[in-house]
Amino acid sequence: MDGRWSKLIEGLGPYNRLKINHFSAWLPARCVLCAETTRGPTLCRGCLGDLPWRGHSKLRAAGELHASFHYAFPIVECIGRAKLGGDCGLARQLGGWMAARPVPAAQACEIVCAVPQHWRRAIGRGYNQALEIAKPIAAALGRPLWTDVLKRSAGAPQRGLGRGARLRNLSGHMRAGAAVAGRRVLVIDDVTTTGATFREAARALRAAGAATVVCWAAAAVD
Repeated sequence: MDGRWSKLIEGLGPYNRLKINHFSAWLPARCVLCAETTRGPTLCRGCLGDLPWRGHSKLRAAGELHASFHYAFPIVECIGRAKLGGDCGLARQLGGWMAARPVPAAQACEIVCAVPQHWRRAIGRGYNQALEIAKPIAAALGRPLWTDVLKRSAGAPQRGLGRGARLRNLSGHMRAGAAVAGRRVLVIDDVTTTGATFREAARALRAAGAATVVCWAAAAVD
């Protein structure tokens, strides 16, 4: 590489990168899906209008299980970027949309937690998208967010498995701390398909003595 280019690259240290970021802040915000100019940080008015809200009806799965959206455009793209695209900010935005229309059962919960990842997967991704979604929900409800109340042992990913395989894959893989005893707990996740992940989380929390468990996903495949 030409020495002049090497010096230029070296010159782009933290201070210069900060100036570049300041310059970018003056540029128009763009929708993360269609690239249209938008006043907000994520979606334009058109894409916001396309959000596939489900309403507050419970899912068919047994227990107190809810989801804010159908797993359809543009939520599919938002969850994909939040989960696999490294966009934890978009995960928090998902939580913000959910918090704007909270499920009634969530209001009675005392603590909020997220469906856990195994620590190896969390290190590989850099964050737990369910926890990022849960942060604005806990803040909006005015409830504490407990980040270590649920633990998950290693297991194969749920993605791509059928209903029976999902149930077998998660069975016995979560445990909860005794601090939940007698508490009403709200559990947050990004997507629910068969309800297997939430069932296992609820089982672990009830085994630890939780009085009530309410499960709330960003989207449901239904």
